[in-house]
Amino acid sequence: MTSVDVGQVAFHTWTKVCDKVRRAVVFVDDACAESLHWNGGLMRLVNAGALNVKEFSSFECAEPSEKKAVFIVSTPLRDVTETIIRDIIQNSQFQYVVVITTQGPLVHLFAKHGSYEGDEQYVFQSFEEKVLEWMGNMNYTAEVLHVPVCTVSVCPSLFVTPGLPRLFPLLPTDVTGVEAIYNSSKARVGDKKSFESLAEIETHHLPKHLQLKVKMLAATLNDVFEELHLQDDPYSVGPFSRLVATELANYPGARHRRKTSQSRASIVCIDRSLDLAGAVSHQGETLLDRILTLLPRLPGHNNDVMVSMADICSAQPVTSDAEEVLAPGCTAHADSSCRNVLATKKHKEALMEVNRQLVEAASSEHLPLSLSGRPGRVTVEQLHSHVKLFKGHPEAIQKHSGLLQVAMATIQAMQKESGSNMEGLLGLEKMLLQSLGDEECVSGLSQVIQVWEREMKKETDQSCRLYTIEDILLLLVYVYSLVGEDAAESEDEERKMMSLLAEAILSSKEEDIPAALTEFVGDPVTANGVTKAIEQVFEKLRSLGACRDDLKQFRTVYNSGSLTSQASHVPVLKQVLQEIFNPAKPDLLDIEHKSSGLKDLLKSGFGLFMNVSKPRPSNSPLLILFIIGGVTASEVKLIKDTVTSYKTGTQVIVGSTKLLKPSDVLDMMFSNPLLES
Repeated sequence: MTSVDVGQVAFHTWTKVCDKVRRAVVFVDDACAESLHWNGGLMRLVNAGALNVKEFSSFECAEPSEKKAVFIVSTPLRDVTETIIRDIIQNSQFQYVVVITTQGPLVHLFAKHGSYEGDEQYVFQSFEEKVLEWMGNMNYTAEVLHVPVCTVSVCPSLFVTPGLPRLFPLLPTDVTGVEAIYNSSKARVGDKKSFESLAEIETHHLPKHLQLKVKMLAATLNDVFEELHLQDDPYSVGPFSRLVATELANYPGARHRRKTSQSRASIVCIDRSLDLAGAVSHQGETLLDRILTLLPRLPGHNNDVMVSMADICSAQPVTSDAEEVLAPGCTAHADSSCRNVLATKKHKEALMEVNRQLVEAASSEHLPLSLSGRPGRVTVEQLHSHVKLFKGHPEAIQKHSGLLQVAMATIQAMQKESGSNMEGLLGLEKMLLQSLGDEECVSGLSQVIQVWEREMKKETDQSCRLYTIEDILLLLVYVYSLVGEDAAESEDEERKMMSLLAEAILSSKEEDIPAALTEFVGDPVTANGVTKAIEQVFEKLRSLGACRDDLKQFRTVYNSGSLTSQASHVPVLKQVLQEIFNPAKPDLLDIEHKSSGLKDLLKSGFGLFMNVSKPRPSNSPLLILFIIGGVTASEVKLIKDTVTSYKTGTQVIVGSTKLLKPSDVLDMMFSNPLLES
């Protein structure tokens, strides 16, 4: 089997969209706009003949002379999406409308009826009729198409699905909520359920809107396999991933592909919640981690950042506000080689590679290059001086724009003042890591309390403090994810930390309260609201260790060390790969296989009575690790390094719902009510 390139598949899929946009006004929602951003950008639609590209909003419309529209959306054609399409059409004078959705007919059937049963063709035909009614003439033309422009290839070894950026596994604290919602929807007492843990919850027990998200993710993964022409072999680690893997294995639309595809791939879905220590850590082994953490995100995007390009522009902003006039750069470009280095190499290696490419580019343009400094060592100042060589050379800037934007992102991330705060937090994490297993040391929570008490003694001006409320919350997530309730010695310690956090929030300005807590705290901020919010935060923190209670092999992510070795964090992702590629091929107790056909089912069944090997993810030439809830660039590097150490012939690709920075975890844990529609 030849090497699989998800990026080429994603790029090719947009060609089907480009075939439809000639002489059209195009309306794109945020998720599809992000996918387009990584697959050719706005100019790809313009070069294909689009007249204009606009935001997917009820406040937008077309000029009277513009008669054709193309809508590109990432959701089923119902509810808010349907309303926006109707509003735009009725406020315009279209005669030809094409609606492109990344969701197929089966997802639409479930969204409407709560099951996959029904006429798949009629789903889109009925919406075409609605579009014709909104245009006011049944003789006009309407088309509704399913085109899966639902993936983004960040680099050859990593893809993300921008359509579900806030999908996060349920926590043990959500069990009672699922039970209450499920039972309230059942009229008969005999239908009611009582759940003891997340492991007992099936997809049909979830609220319908969350069921739909599970189905949408399974359908998106199915679309990836469809485009790659591969049979899929689904596995899962964790209760929420089990639901997604089960849906993928039983997906009706996959039957034909599984019969006709010659090549096979394994996909292991993994719950992000099983190990949040790596996600909130400021270890930042890669430059891409640092860039994502320190630079502001592009508006409406979850996987790319804004890069100031003022240093190579002739039009210099005279004020900070004027800098907005200059369009920001980004890291998404056709040549992913430099971005791949940022994601998979250590800081020093990545800096050297970016500098090497800059030197080659400057030399090819005959710019006055002056090489200085020690061989084998590259400083940010050197990098900056090489970038500035391009100023005043517009043709050279245009030719090497992708490299220059990545280089500027690297420079700005390394120069950020808040970077020193990252080093300080990393130091605290290392201290906590070593002391958690030392019986002579105070508890992890007690150490966090000491840090915050020192900060609270400083002036009330937030700028005088080294650490923020958000930083302390990240440290708490780090400790509780590592050791669970063992993070605290007593309830009194927790109450003290809760009191300190409440005091800090009540004395803070509104803009200094972490965004992840604003929904919890409410508006206006009151003592009662803050107290309730902090109580909910600690309920979720205590549940982090319990996320692994149903596992057998991966129950712990903390190694307390010994006389000859230091304590360490043992990531779940690394443990999973070690079990998969272990030459001894031990039983995979926590990596659950989901049979996708009778042949697999019989093989698994006969394995109970005969000497038949059970299915393993390593049996396929391609392995996809899909982390539900986000992944960091450092974890992508960890996966690459771990697989390389086994010298296996298996190609491993990482997939996820988004690229994470530490604050994203707080947002998804504390201000992401998955059980509410």
